[in-house]
Order: sequence, then C-alpha cells, then structure tokens
Amino acid sequence: MVVGIGAIALNRAIEGNPLGTKISSQRGSAFKLAYLANLRTTKKTALDRAAVDIAIKDEIEQFESLLTALRKGSTELGIKPVTDEIVLAQLNKVEETWRIYRRNLEIYLSASPDKNEQYVADINTLTNFLASQLDSVANLLDEQIGENAQNSQFLLLAMAILSVPIASVALLIVSQIVSDLTQVTETARKMASGDLNVRALESSKDEVGVLASTLNTMATQIGSLLQSLQTRSYELENTLAYVSAIIDNLADALLVTDPDCRITRFNPALLQMFGIEDTDSIGKDCQILSNAKVLELVEQTRGRPREVFTAEIELAKGRIGQALATAIAKDDKKNVSTEILGAVILIRDITAEKEIDRMKTDFISTVSHELRTPLTSVLGFASLIKEKLEKGVFPLIQTNDRKTQKIVRQVGANINIIVSEAERLTSLINDVLDIAKMEAGKIEWHMQPTDIEDIIDRAIAATASICEAKNIPLQKELAPELPQVMGDGDRLIQVFINLISNAIKFTDTGSCTISARQQENEMLIGVTDTGIGIAPADQPKVFEKFRQVGETLTDKPKGTGLGLPICKQIIEHHGGKIWVESEVGRGSTFSFTLPISPRINAEVAKFSINALVRQVRQSIVQTSPAPSKNYKTILVVDDDAHIRELLRQELENDGYEVKEAKDGIDAITQVKNTKPDLILLDVMMPQIGGFDVAAVLKNDPETMAIPIIILSIIQDKERGYRLGIDRYLKKPIDREELLNEIGVLIAQGMSNKKVLLVDKDASTVKIMSEVLQSQGYTVTEAYDGQECIEKALAVKPDMIIVDSVFSEQHNLVKSLRFEKGLENVFFVLLGKNTEENSQPYFEP
Repeated sequence: MVVGIGAIALNRAIEGNPLGTKISSQRGSAFKLAYLANLRTTKKTALDRAAVDIAIKDEIEQFESLLTALRKGSTELGIKPVTDEIVLAQLNKVEETWRIYRRNLEIYLSASPDKNEQYVADINTLTNFLASQLDSVANLLDEQIGENAQNSQFLLLAMAILSVPIASVALLIVSQIVSDLTQVTETARKMASGDLNVRALESSKDEVGVLASTLNTMATQIGSLLQSLQTRSYELENTLAYVSAIIDNLADALLVTDPDCRITRFNPALLQMFGIEDTDSIGKDCQILSNAKVLELVEQTRGRPREVFTAEIELAKGRIGQALATAIAKDDKKNVSTEILGAVILIRDITAEKEIDRMKTDFISTVSHELRTPLTSVLGFASLIKEKLEKGVFPLIQTNDRKTQKIVRQVGANINIIVSEAERLTSLINDVLDIAKMEAGKIEWHMQPTDIEDIIDRAIAATASICEAKNIPLQKELAPELPQVMGDGDRLIQVFINLISNAIKFTDTGSCTISARQQENEMLIGVTDTGIGIAPADQPKVFEKFRQVGETLTDKPKGTGLGLPICKQIIEHHGGKIWVESEVGRGSTFSFTLPISPRINAEVAKFSINALVRQVRQSIVQTSPAPSKNYKTILVVDDDAHIRELLRQELENDGYEVKEAKDGIDAITQVKNTKPDLILLDVMMPQIGGFDVAAVLKNDPETMAIPIIILSIIQDKERGYRLGIDRYLKKPIDREELLNEIGVLIAQGMSNKKVLLVDKDASTVKIMSEVLQSQGYTVTEAYDGQECIEKALAVKPDMIIVDSVFSEQHNLVKSLRFEKGLENVFFVLLGKNTEENSQPYFEP
C-alpha cells in the first residue's frame, strides 16, 4: 500500500514539474536509507556494522531536511510553506511518528547485536504506521488540489519523496523475509535428503525465526530418534543373528510352515536329516521332504491349535526321528477368534535312543529268560516235592511225637513258602518282561470283538483264591445287555486281575466291586474297594513304573510296581484311558474306558466267541473216549536237562511214557524213528530252534499228524500257530494246564481238529475263523447250504459250527449225518437252546 500511494503522489508531483530530476535523486537517497537499516542486521562484525551506521546517519539527516522543507518551504526545491491547518495537523502527526522512528533507529544503532532483530521488528511496525499517516496527508492534499494547485503539487512531491524511502524499507523487509524463508526452505530440503546435521539460521525473532528455531529443534529430535532407532536396530540385528545362530546350530531339525504347508523357515539339520541338497527351500511345498507323516502333522495342527502332536517319522538313510508339532496361533485383541499362521515342527533323531531301547529290551528279555529257565525248574520241582510230601509222605508219618509233628508242619510250611515265593518271583519277572516288550512295541495283540462280561468272569475265577484267603467278597454290578468291545481278551483279563489283586491286597475288611456300563461310545468299567485308600499327593504316582505309594519304611513293598503301569499301557493301546479316585481310609476306585466295538453283525453279537472255543474243547474231551495213558509216548525236547527231568517226573506220575531230546536235531531224528503220540517242544535251543523243528515236522506227511505243544518263555503264539503247532504254553509251567492240554490233544489225536464254519454273513465267518485258527484249529468256510454239504463231504471235518436257523432251513444235520454218512461229526449250533440265546450248544 505504501508503495502504491508513494507512486501516485510522485506521479502527480512530477507531471509538468521541472523538479522531477531532483526528486528522483532524493528518492534514490531514501531507498538507500531503508536498505542500510535492514542491511545492518546481516553484518556479523563490528567493523562492518560501523560502516553501515555512518551511511544510515547521513541518510537520516537528508530525510529530516526534506521533512523540514515540507513544513517551512524550500527555495532550493521551490516549495512554499504549508498554511492549511488540517494539512499542518497531519504533518505534525507525521513528524511525531518520525521522531519515534528516528529514536528507534538511534537506539538500534547503539544496541548490542543480539538485540538488533527486536528493534528492526519495531522499526518495521513504525514504518507501516508512518506510511498510513502519509496516506492521510496525500488524501487531504488531493482534496485541495483545486484550491491550491501549486502547494498541492509541492506537497505531493514532498510526500512522494518521504513515501519512497518508507516503501523501500518495507520492500527491503519483505525481501529479507523472503531471503530468510528461502534459507529455511533450503535447510528443510537438506534435512529431507538425510542431512540432519544442517541447521537453519535463526536471524530474527519473527515468525520466520520461530519457524527456523522449530525446524532446528525438530532436526535435533529426529536425529535423537534416529540415533535411538539405529541403536535399537543394531540390537535387533544382533538378537536376530543370535537367534539364527541358535536355530542353525540346533541338533534337532526345525521346520516352520505357513497355513498352506509351504516352508517359511528351516535349519541345516532338517536338510541333513531328510537328505535334501537344495538349500533354497523357502516358499516350497513340504512335499519336497517326501514324508507323509510331516504333512499329517501340519494338517492335525490346523484343527487343534493349542495341542502338541507327536509322531515317529522315517528319515534319510534308514534313521528314525521323533517329531513334535504345534500350530502358530495368534489371538485377536478380544480373544474372540484365533488366526492360524502356520505350524512349527521340531524333529529329533532318535535312532540312537531306539537302538538303546532295543538293547535294553534285549537285555531285559535275555536276563528274564535266563532267570525264568532255572526258576521253572525251582518252581516245578518245589511243586512236585510239595505234592509228593502231601500225598505220599506226610500221610505215612503216624506218630504222636510232638517234635516229629512240629518238623512235619515246618517242612510243609517251608515248602509252601518256596512255592509261593517262586510263583511271586515268576510274576515279577513276567511283569518286567511285559513292560519292556510293550515299550519296545513287541507285544502281540489279538484284537477282536470281545464280551466284557465273559472277561470279567474269567478274571474273577482267576482271583477267587486270593479273595477267599482274605474273606473279601467280590461282587459284580453290570448293566444289562453290555455291548462288545474291540480288544485283546487275554490282555484285558490281565488288567482285571491286576486291579482286583491290588484291591484285595490293600483291603482288610469290606468288599470289592466290579462295575461296567455303557457311556456313549465307550464302556466305563470300575474296580472299587473299601481298603486303605490313596492320598491325593500319591494318586498321580500310581501309574509310574517301579513306584509304590505308601510308607516304604514301614510297609514292605510287594511286587515291582509294574502292575498298574502295565494296565495303563494295555488300556491306552486299546484307545481308552485309566484313572484313580480315592479317599484315605475310605477306599479306591480304579476306572478305565474301552471303545465299544461297532456291531459287526447281529448274529455275531448273540454269543461269546471265547465261550464257543471253551465249549468246543470241553465237548471234545467229554465226548471222546478217555485215552489209555499207558503206552502213550511223549517226547520232551529241551536243551535244559533240569526241565527235561521235571517234565519226565510230572508226566510219568500222570501215567505217560517219556522220551527226551536235548536239541532240535535229536528231536527230528527221534520223531521220525519212534513216532511219539505228542511232542513238548522248547523254542530257544542251540543249532535248530523250536520253531524250525515244528516247521520240519508239520511239513512232513509222516509226522504232521503228531500234536505239538510249545513250552517257551518267548511269547510268539502267532508264529507257532502259523506253523501248525497245536498249543502254545508259557514257562514257568502250569502243571494242571499242561496235563489238561496233553489229555485233550491225545484224546482227539488227528480227529476233532478240522472245523467247518457255515454262515451266510462273511464277517461272522471271518471273526470266528480267526479265533479258532489262533487256537490251533484247521478251519474251512462255507456260506450257503449247498456249499456246506459239498465241503463237508470233501473235507470230512471233525466239527461243523453253524447258525441254528440256517441249519433248520437247509436241514443240514439230518442231511449230513444220516444221508451223507457223516454220523460221527459234531455240530455246534449257534443262537438256540439257551435262556438268552447267547451261548452255543452241541448236537453230537
């Protein structure tokens, strides 16, 4: 605005005025004053500022002389004095403002350099005020042009001369501001390019100066933040390098995948374990590992993110690994949902551990076998001595001599202790061997639909003696119509016997109860006692190996502490779980679950297969003529002379003639020369083992009909039955069981061994066939009436097992027995002639 008014006034004054040239030179002088005033603030040294100060003082004097000429007139400039009172009043205001303006200039010139910026700001403010007053003078003069054109012309000329330096000062101030802004902008540009050490020049206290100061402060803070960030980045890089070093040096393999099973992280151990040469596997599918187990583990983690999954997997070069897998899960902030980011799998090479386990199992097995062999002799001879004393010696000692009677009682008691402790030692050794085999996965499991009530009955029969000895009643609480379970009958009986024995052992008064009921898709079974109970702190320990709870200093441990761990292994193998609930002084309940077998067939569920096998055997014994034991020869094959002698005495006492063979070669020679009626065969022998001997004899038409009973400390029934042996019994020898099996086999000879199974349902036939074959029977299968007749005539079985309804429909009994000449065949009819239609019956 100052520049505009000054220009208007100057134009008006110069038009037609010969003083224009002079005014132009004064105008340049005024510009110089404004320029010098602002220039001084940029000078850094006192010498530079002094030179500027002299020039400013000169210009002040010139400017003041012009102002005096305006008021009083000037002959030199041709200006008459001002007489108009209004104009004079306005000029007075201009002069007053000028005095303040000049005083500030003088203070400015004498002040210290650090305060110059503040005075310059004040001068700029006064400049604007002075300009506005000059505008007012110009307006007044413009109104009076017609009245006093000459004075107006000169006044306008003077005002223009005064306005120009003021406007120039303003322009210089703007120029300085632009210069300062340019410098701040350049500083900001350098900072943006990364140079945080540069600083803006804080040349004033105005807005630009504040901006420069703020920019410098910001640069300092950003530099500090960057320094902190660099420090943190360095620390993070070190941490990442440390973690990477740990991962890369892990002996275990690490595999990290995304949800789509693509590899996102791995370590060198993974490549080595799987024999992968491609080190650039990031982003590739897990299938490059060529291991289905790994893919299964990743898939399992998707559905259950909080669980840990384990599996044994095959590694390169025939090695074995143990893998642990879990999901990488991230919960949202509200814990409403879980995002699966992938899976992490750790794989440990357990080949060495597996070899150690194998060696441990072999060691335990060898030691157990070496212990059981002499133990068989000890227990056998002790039992034999006990029997002879009780039957042949003690009854003959008829004396009233108290000393003799005491000796007899002591001898009887001592021999009972020997037998009892030998039996207990046998049980302990069996437990150690069982747990070792289970851990090594060498147990033979015979899984089939099983009647749990039948299992319970057999377990109760096996433990009846210990219940009677302590006068503890054993009760059953079974729900009606219990479904079958899928399981190994012999192993489940072992579980029940262990639990019942434990219950009786720790119960002095009260009772023991076995319960069973269906619970959804499981069978819930419990064995409850009213004994001493188990403290809460001890309950988790009862399923640990070699742990026996209680006060071991006052309570003598009985057993190895393996009974319950064995139960746990068996139940878990069946897919169930076992636990204990107990209160000290009130008793305990051991509960376990077993998966319920899918209903194979309504016909199969009608009867117990185990009951069928037992009744088949009993029928054979009952219906066969009792053999004369005289002249029935049994060949005992064992490399241990004591075992042979023990078996000789047992068998001879029962009326059999006994021959001995010390090894497999001797056995084969004697069998071919003498044709014994039955062979008792050990498995572990030098030169030729028992299984090889059985294979030779059962593949020779001249000897294949001779029944073979294997007596062994090795549990490998399936292999024996595949070879065609007739019975498989464990050492130490159960005398009654052995003599019973010998009697059955000799009674049936080659007859009553072939069984024809007939049923229209293939699954029924398959189940019964597997069970009977595992017991040593030769089974032929038929699925309709005509096929039954044809196979019966071709095979001439010793027994036909058939559904009773099916038999009546096809009139099989009458047709085969009276029309086809098979009058001596045994018929086992299923599903008839019993109260619950659940047991087989026989039609001889």
